[in-house]
Amino acid sequence: MVTWEAIFPTPIMRTSIGRHFTDEENGFFDKMRNAPHPNVSNTRSVDTHVLDAPEMRSLRSFVLDHVNQYARKIISADPKVEFYLTQSWLNYTQKGEAHHRHVHTNSLISGVLYVNAKKEVDGICFYRNSGAQLSVSDEYVNWYNAPSWCLSVGVGDVVLFPSNLSHGVEQTTGEHTRISLAFNAFVRGQIGSEELLNSLNI
Repeated sequence: MVTWEAIFPTPIMRTSIGRHFTDEENGFFDKMRNAPHPNVSNTRSVDTHVLDAPEMRSLRSFVLDHVNQYARKIISADPKVEFYLTQSWLNYTQKGEAHHRHVHTNSLISGVLYVNAKKEVDGICFYRNSGAQLSVSDEYVNWYNAPSWCLSVGVGDVVLFPSNLSHGVEQTTGEHTRISLAFNAFVRGQIGSEELLNSLNI
């Protein structure tokens, strides 16, 4: 009998806000587009703490709730430590642009909330962090041999993942401006333990 075990899997949380954006939220998104900041292959908002805005209070609460779900259910973090949002910003990707492959340093949990996206053409791609020792011709691609894996995304979708997981957006083909709200989260409190000689107070 043969069994397959997926050890050390990379946990990705997918959910949706389950509603339309409010007029107040849409007004804030429109305001942020007035003066975008250049990025490597697209643009981003000048404001890098958008979820701190009063107009974003409901979305901030939703995002933070799911950061905590990820922390408790996936990382199995000690309830005494607190996870909090460090930065949040909007990304704008026009037709023909892309979002370079990258990781989020100085962060533990990262995520993206999609403000404007179409499932038929928009996605987020994740890349295997370690390179393969050999490259053989694959008869078919699966989760075990794929060098990258892309997920389709639409308006209101939310994706959370480990901040050190390499990710990016392939060149877009849609006629619309793809808008995503990215965020990072970190931890504060007493982590580790005296017994394991890795105690740290953040």
